[in-house]
Amino acid sequence: YQTIAYDVNTAKINDILQGKMPFEESGLEALVRETVSKGQLKFTAQINDLQEADIIFICVGTPSLPSGEADLSQVYSAVEQIARNRNKPCLVVIKSTVPVGTSRKLTEFLRKHNLLSVTMISNPEFLREGSGVQDFWEPSRIVVGSESEESSIQVAKLYAPPGTSLILTNWENAELIKLASNAFLSTKISFINEIALLSERVGGDIRVISKGLGLDPRINPHFIEAGVGFSGPCLEKDLKSLIAQFQKVQTRARILESVLQVNEGQRQGVVKKLQEQLGTLKGKKIAVLGMAFKDQTDDVRQSHSLPIVKLLLAQEAILTVSDPWVSNPGHAGLDEAELPGVAWISSAYEAAKGKDAVLILTAWQEYKDLDLNRLKANMSNPLVVDGRNLFKAEDMQAQNIEYVGIGI
Repeated sequence: YQTIAYDVNTAKINDILQGKMPFEESGLEALVRETVSKGQLKFTAQINDLQEADIIFICVGTPSLPSGEADLSQVYSAVEQIARNRNKPCLVVIKSTVPVGTSRKLTEFLRKHNLLSVTMISNPEFLREGSGVQDFWEPSRIVVGSESEESSIQVAKLYAPPGTSLILTNWENAELIKLASNAFLSTKISFINEIALLSERVGGDIRVISKGLGLDPRINPHFIEAGVGFSGPCLEKDLKSLIAQFQKVQTRARILESVLQVNEGQRQGVVKKLQEQLGTLKGKKIAVLGMAFKDQTDDVRQSHSLPIVKLLLAQEAILTVSDPWVSNPGHAGLDEAELPGVAWISSAYEAAKGKDAVLILTAWQEYKDLDLNRLKANMSNPLVVDGRNLFKAEDMQAQNIEYVGIGI
């Protein structure tokens, strides 16, 4: 296929044309270089370059409004731009995560404005950050929603991986499949984190409990690892959006509301663990390892690390942060004023130097492989609060490091 990638951000397009990717993603840079060199992929900031496109994918953001509802302004703007710059019919495929009913409302919007060259399709994405390229080649399922079976098949054939489950359905089902999938994953995480609270108090080990749960094929072992909770640009945002959609139809999403509450409690919980070990945090020197919301990405959008760092700053702790792929506030999309007085250090060992505690927030392999003897030698007070349960307590004890995990 001949593919054109369009963005209103000219600077971003120029960076990509010079070989600079806007974010880290395994395998992406090589794929872009290969397809650009073959002439299969082009980048543009001119919407008129999309005139001949038969299928146009909308991949814009849908951030949370203060009410929790999804902000659809970018989606509507993109669809209207396309419709007003078309000379022939095309399919517009929504990849962005949107509330149920969005495709139908967009269709009504286009009809109202007599923009009839566009046919709306819902085709939610299920790519995981850090393995998005692999997930594209090996999808778990393809979901296509439309009022036209012919159009749905046309979009489905773009993928056509053998043996992949394919669901052709209506707009509403496709949109809700995506939202329900993310809400269920969030629920699994909050569920195991709530069990971890009890595990801590009765002498259990949540890692053993999770393994026992995950061996049940009806449950599976994914997303039942206790820690500081879920974060990132999707799960929390989509959960809030779904809760808001329940409210619109005068119904409470009690389970989903609790999922959010448990998740917020996990963030406060790691700060409480530091307080229990150190007493007051005022003036205490703490190294925070991990700013990205997960390993193998440099994405800090809605990361759990940011509110935790802000909670520590509010307690007047002195912070040094480190992340293998996030080297400074600008890289994280932050203004330095948002995290006043925070030092950014590339090395975990350097970050730990002279510290009263190390707090681990992202499950980087680099942290799993830390030399504990070297880590201890750098610290003023050998205390590790592990928000990802990367270590065995006995290994820490062997180095005389005070170790606090989640649910253990």
